[in-house]
Amino acid sequence: MKLIVTNNPLVYKNSQRKKILYLENQDYLDVLIKVRDYIHNNYQLLTHPLSSNFLADKTFYKTVVIEESANLDLKSIGIIEDAIILVRNSLLNRDHRINTDKIKKDLQFMDYEIIKQAL
Repeated sequence: MKLIVTNNPLVYKNSQRKKILYLENQDYLDVLIKVRDYIHNNYQLLTHPLSSNFLADKTFYKTVVIEESANLDLKSIGIIEDAIILVRNSLLNRDHRINTDKIKKDLQFMDYEIIKQAL
């Protein structure tokens, strides 16, 4: 069964009938760390944690879809660990001009549009 892990309120609002873990008031990095925790408990990535090429310095929102697996998925572990390193490094250069309500709404919409086909 698919599990949606997100901090995006728009994804949460539009995915009520699906299995979703909504990380309200959490950051991009928090989403990836939660996904990593699931992967270490036999889940695998269905979507790439760096899809859209928006790193944490350009957005606050991230949605990742995972699914339970029979085994520990080493490929998913490698991908998520690399993504966490990249995101941690990009947070050092976060553009604080993106911290307006209008821009946040736009970022929520972009994350939703990117992930909605996988939902």
